[in-house]
Amino acid sequence: MFLSDGTSRRFGDQELSTDGARELTDIFISYAREDRASAKRLAEALTAAQGWSVWWDVQLHTGEPFPREIERAISGARCVVVLWSSRSIDSNWVIAEVSEGWRRGVLAPVLIDACEPPMPFRQTHSAD
Repeated sequence: MFLSDGTSRRFGDQELSTDGARELTDIFISYAREDRASAKRLAEALTAAQGWSVWWDVQLHTGEPFPREIERAISGARCVVVLWSSRSIDSNWVIAEVSEGWRRGVLAPVLIDACEPPMPFRQTHSAD
């Protein structure tokens, strides 16, 4: 199937499609603002190595109602990657974003420093 822009994208061996209203994204990255450099490296690596589409908040535009845009991006993502750090564990935005990924069963946690993720996210094994 093709996306609304006439292209097709793959996630693993599955082709992505769209309902015409919005484009699906392979990966949504949730991180604390202080961890932006790590999020950027991850986004670039996933795009370069796998060709996956990655959404992170640098795609927000001035004047957009960002809570709504973030909600749309998460609901259209096939995977939500959270960068757990001593900073992100205290971020209300990260917790909200991760909660949606966890609820949908598409959460992929990554520990980027020594920290303990908030409950109940400790139940999901994290990559180092």
